[in-house]
Amino acid sequence: MNLRNQLKSNKTTFLRIFIISTFFIGCVLLLNKWKGIPIGSMTRDITTTAGVEIYVGFFSQVGFFFWIAAATLCMFTSFINHKSRGNIIFTEFLFLFGLLTLLLCLDDMFLLHESVFPYIFGIPQKGVFMVYGILIFFILLRYYQIILKTNYIILAMSFIFFAISISLDVIHPPNLNPYLMEDSVKMFGIVSWFFYFYSNATSIVSNLTTAINSK
Repeated sequence: MNLRNQLKSNKTTFLRIFIISTFFIGCVLLLNKWKGIPIGSMTRDITTTAGVEIYVGFFSQVGFFFWIAAATLCMFTSFINHKSRGNIIFTEFLFLFGLLTLLLCLDDMFLLHESVFPYIFGIPQKGVFMVYGILIFFILLRYYQIILKTNYIILAMSFIFFAISISLDVIHPPNLNPYLMEDSVKMFGIVSWFFYFYSNATSIVSNLTTAINSK
């Protein structure tokens, strides 16, 4: 494909790149004007800005990678399933879990339950956890028949690990290193979450490939 044809066929992609990039640049400029936050504090690498060693926060950042990977798998697989005219309910299930995963990732990255919701919106940390729990409960209730057809034991593992991590965050048991225990259990939950949706993605792609090869 020559350059001229590529320019024509990728107009929508170019527009998406421009809109998304401009949106985040706009967020930086808005926060700078509204809250007086230095632009460099938002755009520079966090280890450079904070003047800390490169290993600071590496464990939590690894968790972000798994969150984002899981969200990407959900969204991409939902798209593939929709395009291949697969089960509509399964497509919705993957899409909503993709949005939920993004929300949990943003909460983990920006401490929404500790900083944003309590101090900006006045919602206490326990209240935030309760809202998350209710949201997850209704999604599970809506799609439980779909979940039972998947490797749900892996999803159940992730919820168990998350429940333990939240309990440790709220209770703060004595004689235990809070960072090691809480964050280690949460890591088990995030990785389990990723592999659950990885198994769904590979299953859909495998079934689609088999269907294409059989034609």
